[in-house]
Amino acid sequence: MTEEKLAQYKEALLEKKARIEEELSAIATKDKDSGEYEANYVNISDEEEDNAQEMVNYERDIQIEGTLEDTLDKIDRALERIEQGTYGKDIHTGEPIAEARLDILPEAEESVK
Repeated sequence: MTEEKLAQYKEALLEKKARIEEELSAIATKDKDSGEYEANYVNISDEEEDNAQEMVNYERDIQIEGTLEDTLDKIDRALERIEQGTYGKDIHTGEPIAEARLDILPEAEESVK
């Protein structure tokens, strides 16, 4: 992989990270100590129907938060691999990951056969 291509992947990862952090901040609060996000519980009102909707929204946001945090973790690991010089290699086998896969999913950790 060329240095130019590696720089493109790093830029794509940083842009994706910023986008995900923005999405997370819309539905969750980041704990300053642990760095973990926790979905916000928005109290609409004290009406029973509203309470049911609050729970539906909260449960949805918890699922979205988990997915976004998982992706964020993968992006951070990919950025670490760039710094370590191991980016673009399958984390299990060490075999190269196809650039076509990295073009679509720059945080990919495994090759697809």
